Amino acid sequence: MRYPRWAASAAAAVAAVLAVGLAATACGGGTGSPDHADGSAGPGFPVRIRSALGTAAIPATPKRVVTIGWGSQDVALALGVVPVGMQDFTGDTGDTTGVLPWDQARLGGAKPVQIKATGTEVPYERVAALRPDVILAVNSGVTDAQYAKLSKIAPTVGYPGKPWMTSWEDQTRLVGRALGRTGRAAGLITTTKARIAKEAKRHPEFRGKTVAFGSGTEPGSVNFYYDADARVELLRQLGFTPAPSVSRLGAGGSRNSFAKQVSMEKLPGVRADVLVAWYLSPSVRTAVEGSPLFRKLRPVRDGAYVPLTDPGLVYATSAPSVLSLPWMMDRYVPKLSAAAGRAG
Repeated sequence: MRYPRWAASAAAAVAAVLAVGLAATACGGGTGSPDHADGSAGPGFPVRIRSALGTAAIPATPKRVVTIGWGSQDVALALGVVPVGMQDFTGDTGDTTGVLPWDQARLGGAKPVQIKATGTEVPYERVAALRPDVILAVNSGVTDAQYAKLSKIAPTVGYPGKPWMTSWEDQTRLVGRALGRTGRAAGLITTTKARIAKEAKRHPEFRGKTVAFGSGTEPGSVNFYYDADARVELLRQLGFTPAPSVSRLGAGGSRNSFAKQVSMEKLPGVRADVLVAWYLSPSVRTAVEGSPLFRKLRPVRDGAYVPLTDPGLVYATSAPSVLSLPWMMDRYVPKLSAAAGRAG
């Protein structure tokens, strides 16, 4: 699994890792039709898309798409485009296909060639070999230097604000614009928001409950995600209130911070009705949950604690998208409902 998004953002926290894996599909190009009928540049092209890293000038409707980071492959597939390069998730979701569960059906039988990158390196030669028309790094940790190199290969759409902090709505809009499918993207956003609103209405027990989302990446501490993080924002959209005690942890933090590492000794200062958390490994989970200070947390004591153990569910909640959100709802919401019902 990709660690930088999940690890704490404190200065000496887990080393940043950009897990950018690319896979070439057997068909070697996009599928489906853009919002216009012909295969030329199409209405709206050329298009210029600004990001925090630079401006992507896309001359015509892209036919060969590469995605970097999290979620852009979900949006492309939801819009009917099969990327020629997308991340290999082998081992991350408990299967050997390298494709996330909600993406599998959208490949239309294509068998991507699995290409995985680890650490902070982007496999530029592999990306270039795919001859992309556009590179989508809309929710990623691509650096200025990496962006410059990628932009020499093809127009590259970066993140609009902070690295790893692009909302699912913004990601859908940007990918839709880059692929010439703005109308379809808008429709996906409307449908997905309606699904979230429906769940919120069905679960009034969420309203008035404060919630914290944490992770265990090393023994002896818990990382808590700030309000702007996608995990917490989704819980807010479902009706929960982000715990003020966690919100205050972000005051004065780094502009690129999305979480705060809290030692066990300071855990009593984190107060919430419901706690959700994922763990880097079973051994880390055992160590964290074995701490008397962790067990004294009110949601843990009351049974209002939701440990996420399914790798697919961890991914889906960490990087919500128009494809992962529908997949997660039937699995995630019942757990949240049970926890909210036990909250004191």
